[in-house]
This record gives sequence, structure tokens and C-alpha cells, in this order.
Amino acid sequence: MMNMNEQLKDHLKECLRNYFIIVTGINLAMFILGTIFQPDQQFGYDVFLYPLIYGAITSIPNLLMVEKKEPTVKQSIFREIVGVILISAILLAAMFAGKELTGELIIVSCGIVLSVICITALVNIISWVLDSRKAESLTNDLVAFQNKING
Repeated sequence: MMNMNEQLKDHLKECLRNYFIIVTGINLAMFILGTIFQPDQQFGYDVFLYPLIYGAITSIPNLLMVEKKEPTVKQSIFREIVGVILISAILLAAMFAGKELTGELIIVSCGIVLSVICITALVNIISWVLDSRKAESLTNDLVAFQNKING
């Protein structure tokens, strides 16, 4: 059984790993959405900060949720759905607050929400693959240890 410090340390490592996956996904989403909606747009170097900032904003809910026990599949799915809704709302408010609501803005907003869904799925898939590999490695180590003790 892990103590609270180890559990917190593992949680922070997972959040940091997910942050970098999120930032990579945001960069890809910005490229795709920008190419579709504003292909002639030119940016300064400050645009490189946006994925880092948006990644930090979208990582906050995960950072604050340290679980004492493993959630059920139903709880995890519910948490992901609520997370996507909250993250989408926060990002849309941060990006478009005070702007006039137009048809183009609605289409871009839908693209952003779709991007949030895709990035969330990407983070979950990559995390699952990495966790599965770690679990397999631990299982193999345990089997080798048991064989050493028994053999």
C-alpha cells in the first residue's frame, strides 16, 4: 500500500506527463484549426505561449483531484465528460470573452470543443498505453521474483 506522499508524487508525475501530451495536442489542434479557418494569419513569437497557458489551464482540474481510492469505470467516464465540458467552457470564455457572437465564431468554437474532446481522448489513450506497459513490466518483475524465491 502506498503512503500519501508516494501517492501524491505519482499523481504529480502523471499530471506533468499529461500536461505535455495536452500541450502537444493543443499545438496540433491550433495548426489544424488555423489552417482551416485562418490560413493567411501571421503570428508573432508570443503565440508559442498559448499552448503552454492553455495546457496549464486545462491541467488544473486534474491536478486538484487526488483520489484516495481508484474510481469505478462509470465514475471515470462521468468525470471525463464533466471535465471536457468545464475545460471547453473555460477555454471558450478565455479566448472569446467580449467578442461579438457571429456564425464564424460559433463554427470556430465547435472546432475548439471538438479539439478538446480529441485531446482528452488522446491523453487517455496514451496514458492507458503507458500505464499498461508499466503494469506489464511490474508483473514480469513479480513473476521473476517469485520464480527466484520458489526455484
